[in-house]
Amino acid sequence: MQPEYKLNESIALAFPTPILRKRFDAGAVNDGLKRAILAREQREAGITRSLIGGWHSKEDLLDWPDPEIAPFRNWIAQAIQEMTSFAMADLASAGRINVDLDGGAWANVVRNGSYHKIHNHPDCDWSGVYYVAVGSPDPAGPPENGMIEFLDPRMGATLPSLGGPTALPKLRVAPEPGLMLIFPSWLYHYVNTFHGAGERISIAFNIKLRFRPG
Repeated sequence: MQPEYKLNESIALAFPTPILRKRFDAGAVNDGLKRAILAREQREAGITRSLIGGWHSKEDLLDWPDPEIAPFRNWIAQAIQEMTSFAMADLASAGRINVDLDGGAWANVVRNGSYHKIHNHPDCDWSGVYYVAVGSPDPAGPPENGMIEFLDPRMGATLPSLGGPTALPKLRVAPEPGLMLIFPSWLYHYVNTFHGAGERISIAFNIKLRFRPG
């Protein structure tokens, strides 16, 4: 990624962490993805990763035969093209971006009391999450109910002179159907406990980039 993004003649952002938020008009596609994911949950045991109390599919979602997978793959490609062109403009301008989806994609089904432990996604370039359904959050729940939360990667941000750990910025993103987030794979994140009814369904994925001459 670019080490610096100039804001004006005297101020630039050094070593920034880009996060893309892209929304898709996904009504019918999300309906089909939800049906496919819940049906797969009934047929297959989940695997153990960072998700506590929910269902995590195998990492083969992009190979499922359901018709909604094809448009979803295209949405990933669109988002990765946009993110890479912004964050790696020097490499993108040198040739066509080839998006390698071999990092895998998987579904997460979260219900009341479920959460994701802090983690990152090693051995890839970008990671992402897409929200299929968000359930019905309990209005009496905490403000961060079910939100994904990204940790500030700057080691010096917790210096006592800055106010200690309570001064550490927190980036929370509220899920909504059709929202896709793309972020660097090394960025640590977690999902706060979901309090509410129904299912909060998301699809997570990893991306490896390859650049080819134009």
